[in-house]
Amino acid sequence: MAKVCIICEQVVTHGKRVEDDIVIQGIRRAKQALHIAKNNELMVCDNCVDAYAKKREKYEKNLVMHVIIASLVLLAFILLPLFTSGFSLWSLVLGALLAVLIMALSTFSHTPRVEGWKGPRLGAMPQEVKKPEEKKLKKEEKRKRK
Repeated sequence: MAKVCIICEQVVTHGKRVEDDIVIQGIRRAKQALHIAKNNELMVCDNCVDAYAKKREKYEKNLVMHVIIASLVLLAFILLPLFTSGFSLWSLVLGALLAVLIMALSTFSHTPRVEGWKGPRLGAMPQEVKKPEEKKLKKEEKRKRK
């Protein structure tokens, strides 16, 4: 099983490992069913970390936008029939289907999460945790400089 970068699509020796989420698992199952699976281990090489961060940030923004639009569509399909003719089960079903379709569109630009990715902060890559002693030493050095 080769390690392949998801950005540059080259075989890499080391990098950050990509988490297998529901989208990746679905793609793997479909490829295995069609007997075209390569079963590569997905990575982000060290050279592509900045490009990955930009791509992931764009994906997260698009996902939020898709969810907002889907919720507005669903809300419109529920409220508009109430104001005009009363409750309609078909408008609720159609609104739910349309909302699911809108949210499914975000999978076309899916960028999977890298292990250690700090989710809510867009564009934040994991950094090594410094020991408390190192933090104290740096603070003391700053004080001495002043």
